[in-house]
Amino acid sequence: MFVFDSFFNMLFTLIVLILDIIAISNVLRSRHDNFTKAVLILLILFVPLIGAGVYLLIFRDKGY
Repeated sequence: MFVFDSFFNMLFTLIVLILDIIAISNVLRSRHDNFTKAVLILLILFVPLIGAGVYLLIFRDKGY
């Protein structure tokens, strides 16, 4: 049982890390002003799962 718990914990951590990297790269390429970019990056770094989710769902440039 312990092996599965650590595996899923590591998998969840990896998914959150990839999501954070995608969100930060999108923030850096966005058209937001520098203050907004800094606040969004700090939000993503300090509250990784919620910060990345908030950015990707609300603040991201939609492209349409």
